[in-house]
Amino acid sequence: MAASLLSPERAVLGYALTLVVAGFVASAVAGEVRKQVDAALREAEARRQVERLEHDLEVARSIQQSLLPSGAPQIEGFEIAGWKRPADQTGGDYYDWQSLPDGRLVVALADVTGHGIGPALLAAVCRAYARASFRGCGGLMPAMEQINASLAGDIGEGNFVTFVTAVCAPGSSRVELLSAGHGPLFLYVLKDDRFDEMGSQGLPLGIIANFVSEPPQVLDLSPGDLLVLTTDGFFEWANPQDELFGPKRLEHVIRTSKVKHPSEIISDLYHAVIEFSGGTKQQDDLTAVIIKRK
Repeated sequence: MAASLLSPERAVLGYALTLVVAGFVASAVAGEVRKQVDAALREAEARRQVERLEHDLEVARSIQQSLLPSGAPQIEGFEIAGWKRPADQTGGDYYDWQSLPDGRLVVALADVTGHGIGPALLAAVCRAYARASFRGCGGLMPAMEQINASLAGDIGEGNFVTFVTAVCAPGSSRVELLSAGHGPLFLYVLKDDRFDEMGSQGLPLGIIANFVSEPPQVLDLSPGDLLVLTTDGFFEWANPQDELFGPKRLEHVIRTSKVKHPSEIISDLYHAVIEFSGGTKQQDDLTAVIIKRK
């Protein structure tokens, strides 16, 4: 006689099949749970890494900001202002000024290739070399030679620093200017309402061990004349139509703001490039220094 549907044999077989199916289901569920747990752990670790990176960048930004001058320099016969806004949390541009023992003031502006944490570190190194060299060397050319030789041993292949420095003496109208690959530079002559666009005298720093340059240029500034030093982040900021801000727009801003203090002129320049950009993202660091003869 055939076994009943409720017979012990069929019941055991049914239980066995149920346990097997339940085992497969439990294994699948457990596998999915493990995947979700692993994904959550990876996401949490990624968040921790991002938070650590953001913290490190913020520390680097704070350190870099602390290396910038805290106020305008005081030197007879001149008004001077500087300003910087990096494209990222840190940047490869910097500006600086330092007083020498003889009373002269050295004003420097530099642009390290690229932007971000690496160029920011190199900019800090460049500043340290420059401060030591200008204080320890007898003239502008020897100081630049020493900065270049120091940087050449630190910079990797394909990297370099464009660097411009202006030396002002109290009560004097003469400004000594030397550019290592940095340009264009602008001199606004008030009495003629004229812009002179100047190039560099030497190669950028760090390319070769020996500094190759023509002698420094000596400018004779009359009252109201402006020496304008900027990085190319201003010129190369494009609007939605891919037009660049360019030197001519910069000249227009300087001309219309010429009677203002250098800090106000820089502010006008920044607002002009922001308005021109039409909301496009800042791609490069913005740094400017303006020296005005009183």
